[in-house]
Amino acid sequence: MTDCPLIDAFYAAYNRHDAEAATRLYATEGRHDEIAMGKSRTGHEALRDGLTGFFNMLPDVTWTPHQTVRSADHIAVFYHMTGTFTPRPSDKAPDPAPKPVALDGMHLFQRAGDEIMRTQDYWDKDAFLAQIG
Repeated sequence: MTDCPLIDAFYAAYNRHDAEAATRLYATEGRHDEIAMGKSRTGHEALRDGLTGFFNMLPDVTWTPHQTVRSADHIAVFYHMTGTFTPRPSDKAPDPAPKPVALDGMHLFQRAGDEIMRTQDYWDKDAFLAQIG
């Protein structure tokens, strides 16, 4: 993994799909910015809800960190994410087929002691949409 226990705990919780454990790593008013989608979530309840929805959408998703860059209280982690997108049934597709997804991305962490103050997630939205479309 990385050489930072906080970041290792983050990826371990993500890869277990443990939204509660991941949320507890954030400060009470911690924030996550989903850069590609232009959305942010602040506070434990919003973070937990967002992760729960994401894990439902990609029920087997995993992240493999492969490079870390530190700068004071900021840590950038380049990762490879894989999973299977589970489309919602619709009138046009009552039983849609799951679709494999693989993306490279980067999490930018801002720490405050032993807590995460903010994460920013950078990935290619067009590449994601092409894989799930």
